[in-house]
Amino acid sequence: MTILAEDGKDNLPQVTIPRADEWSREQVVLEAGPKGSWDARLYGQISPCTVVKKNGTWLLYYIGANGNRTTDGGPANRSLGVATSTDGIHFKKFEKNPILTHQPQNNPEEGVFSAGAILDNNSDILLYFGATLASNPTTESVQCNAGLASSNDGFHFENQGYVFSWNDSQVWGHGDEISPIGAFRAGEIFNVYYIAKSAEVSWGLGVARGDSPSDFSRFIKVQDEQRDIIGGCDPIRISNDSIALFVVKDFSANTIEVLTAHVDHPEKLTGPVRKYSVFRPNYRHTTVYLDRERKMWFMYQSTDQPENGNKIVVRTAPMKLVDSKK
Repeated sequence: MTILAEDGKDNLPQVTIPRADEWSREQVVLEAGPKGSWDARLYGQISPCTVVKKNGTWLLYYIGANGNRTTDGGPANRSLGVATSTDGIHFKKFEKNPILTHQPQNNPEEGVFSAGAILDNNSDILLYFGATLASNPTTESVQCNAGLASSNDGFHFENQGYVFSWNDSQVWGHGDEISPIGAFRAGEIFNVYYIAKSAEVSWGLGVARGDSPSDFSRFIKVQDEQRDIIGGCDPIRISNDSIALFVVKDFSANTIEVLTAHVDHPEKLTGPVRKYSVFRPNYRHTTVYLDRERKMWFMYQSTDQPENGNKIVVRTAPMKLVDSKK
C-alpha cells in the first residue's frame, strides 16, 4: 500500500484510476514452495496482503500454508512471509521466511489470515494482521483478533499483541472474526480497515480509528453491501486528501470495485469509480501499490482455487494525472 504522509507536507497531484484495458497481462512474481514447505499453498487466505517500499526496496507481504487441513481441506498452519524486489516485478523470497506466525494452541486452523502495513515517522513498519486463534489444539472452531507487529527492517518483527478483539462489544462486527486488510495514517489518526464475520455480519467492512498505532477507540461500519467483501481494501493515496480502495467482491459477483473516500472520513466510500471483472483465471485476492516516482500502478493477485494456479502475479498500468497538462 501507499503510506499517507502527514497532512500538508506533501503535494500529491490527483491521479486517475486505470481502466481495465490499461492493466498489462499478468507476470508471475512468486510460485508456491515445494510440498510440505511453509508456503506450499498460496490460496485460502486474504493474500497477497500489502506492499511497502522502504529505502528503495519493495517488500511484498504474503501468506502461505504448509498443506491442507485433515478436517475440511482448508489451509493448515498459515504464516506470513515477505519477498523483496528492486523494481516491483522481480521478487525474491526472504530466505528466513516465515517472518510471523500465530499459533497459541498449536492448532493447524490457527495462523495469520490477513495483513495491512504502513510506515511510521521513523520509517519502521507497522503491520496489522488477522490473528486466528482456537481454544484448544483440536477444535475446528476459531476466532480472529487484530494483531500488531513492528519492524525496523521489514524482515524481523516484534509482536505487539492484539490491538482490538473479536469479542469486544465496542468493535463493530464483533462476535467471531476480525481480520485487518489495510491501513493508513492521516495526520495524527491511524486507520485500519478490517473484515468482520459474526452471527449478525457476513464479511462486512469496518474501519478502526485511533490516536496511536495501538490505541483504537472508534469502530465504524463502512458500508451496507448485499454482497460480501472478501479482500482488497488496501488504501491508496490518490490525492492530498483522497484514498482509493480496490474492493474484492464475493465469489459469485466476480468483481473488483474501486471506491474512494476522504482521508478524514474513511467510512464514507463513494463510487465505484471503476469496476473490473475478475481477471482470469479467477485472480481474486488483490493488493495494489502506486509508485509515483516511477509513475506506475502495480496490482498483485492470487487465485482462490488450486486449479487456477498456486502463485502470485503482478499487473502494471501507467499513472495518469487528472489534469493531463501537469
